[in-house]
Amino acid sequence: MQTLTKLYQSPPKNIKFINRKFEITAPKKMIKGGVGSGKTSLITGFLSAFESKEFLYVNLGDLRIDADDILSNLPEFLRQNPQIKILAIDDFEQRFQEKLERVLELNLSNFIVASRFKDANLSGFSELNLDFLDYEEFIAFFSKKIDPETLFSHFLLHGRSPASAFCDAENVAANLQTALKSSLSATQLAVLKECAKAQAQNVSVFEIFSTLKSTRKISKDSVYSALSELENMSAVSLVEKFNEPNAVKRLYFNDFAFKSALSLKKDFAKNFNNTVFCELAKFNEQIFYTKELDFFLPKRKLAIICSPFSDSDLVFLKFKKLHANLKILGINRLQAISVANSGETSIEGIKCEILPFARWALSI
Repeated sequence: MQTLTKLYQSPPKNIKFINRKFEITAPKKMIKGGVGSGKTSLITGFLSAFESKEFLYVNLGDLRIDADDILSNLPEFLRQNPQIKILAIDDFEQRFQEKLERVLELNLSNFIVASRFKDANLSGFSELNLDFLDYEEFIAFFSKKIDPETLFSHFLLHGRSPASAFCDAENVAANLQTALKSSLSATQLAVLKECAKAQAQNVSVFEIFSTLKSTRKISKDSVYSALSELENMSAVSLVEKFNEPNAVKRLYFNDFAFKSALSLKKDFAKNFNNTVFCELAKFNEQIFYTKELDFFLPKRKLAIICSPFSDSDLVFLKFKKLHANLKILGINRLQAISVANSGETSIEGIKCEILPFARWALSI
């Protein structure tokens, strides 16, 4: 009880906060999002509209507390403090479900739960899948006087985490490392580091296993399991090859800045490709790749190729070579995403657009 009293008397401070495209509306809300996606910021922003005596915030991942003990005492604490109408539980794991369901029996006007796991669930809660910042949200943190080129450079340097937007570029990697270390097991972290070598490329679990087994005792099954867990925690996304579900998958980080936090090796083209994927992911629909196309969204009849520095004439030449295949796939629009180039042409009703990333990201 003493720990709960201390937590109640020391409510979280709302950090500098820019409104997201997401908001907490339902009285029972489960927020799911990756490490650093802004779950805590969203919660503290919501709580800031109320008096501190009206809410209790508990982070079950706080190393200073015993989560099981907190949850065991929570129902009685809330009964003793009927002025608390809003309960926010951060860093929920499914193993806490039974104890948390006891709290559901109490008459709270708002009950917010946040988890980094996609498969987390609680009966009666509506879900909010919180993505990392998209480009439009990111630039909202900065003055409108800053030119577009500088804003795009900031985005590439800082990544998609709300916390990263506020820190100096040289501290982004260290801050992300701290967040990942606190949320991942040693095996998960080791696998994630190997994933950095496969950013925006086909990923071989066997190669990851072969590399790791030379330095630690590890099984291939544990590598498969760790990669699956990383996907469940929205750290990575695995993209299927169109019409070939058994083919090797292509790997992307859900925050492209993870690459620079995990590896000193730079590859602008791969990171740019990952940055484009992150913008497409906000559609929350299936994305594929093909031999010729970086991304294919069948529902939108849209194909994407990433051409950060290619001359427009070269892009249009590639479009002509791809035209027959685009027609077979039912694609009516090919977008070539560039750093700064632009242009457009069409052949037999299929449009090809060359768009600078910043303009493209703000238009989708």
